Amino acid sequence: MDYLSHYYRKDKQPFESMSYLSVDEAETVGRALFKENPKAFCRFRKSNFPTYWTRRKKTDRWVRSEFEKKGGTPVEPYPQYLVLGTSSYISALGDDDGYAELRIPLSEFDPKEVSFTYTDCMVSRWLHEEKLHEEYYNPDIHGRVFTLPEILEVVKAHGIPNGEWETDPKKAFDFFVEAQVWSFRPLSKYIEEHNQSTDPIRTTPVNSVKI
Repeated sequence: MDYLSHYYRKDKQPFESMSYLSVDEAETVGRALFKENPKAFCRFRKSNFPTYWTRRKKTDRWVRSEFEKKGGTPVEPYPQYLVLGTSSYISALGDDDGYAELRIPLSEFDPKEVSFTYTDCMVSRWLHEEKLHEEYYNPDIHGRVFTLPEILEVVKAHGIPNGEWETDPKKAFDFFVEAQVWSFRPLSKYIEEHNQSTDPIRTTPVNSVKI
């Protein structure tokens, strides 16, 4: 629990987010990602995208608002998405060998600039608000945004998801512990290192690795 991990496509730059795009730009990027890996990016299927995009924008606002209520101080309008520890769920989605994993020590983050949800924030909000799947909903962890000290206590009690969604019906949507990083300060040096290690002539298409 002493680091956050970021997963991104090997041929893309890390820490890029669709939230900064217009709906048309985001849909174009989504179509390209779906074509690359339909399993990982099924939410970008043309018929799914409008619903996905509406929920995503609402969820971004929800996470920010709940974090600010707890004293969080977001710097950027939208977060970058990482996970606490690692995620076997995301690793499995990258069965086309197209993913890279970047680990950053938790000590490099300002606790007032990082929020957490137990599972993907869109899923967490959906479980809480829709109330369609009561058998999966746990009010102690779903529909809540946590600070760093809080999530460490939650993980002590509930652990970090590691495949239980495949065997335990009550944990069918608990994929990972998601971290929302609201500042580029701790990420900038990793972006620079990535850019220095790649061909400067290559253009980098916009990509989102939020799963």
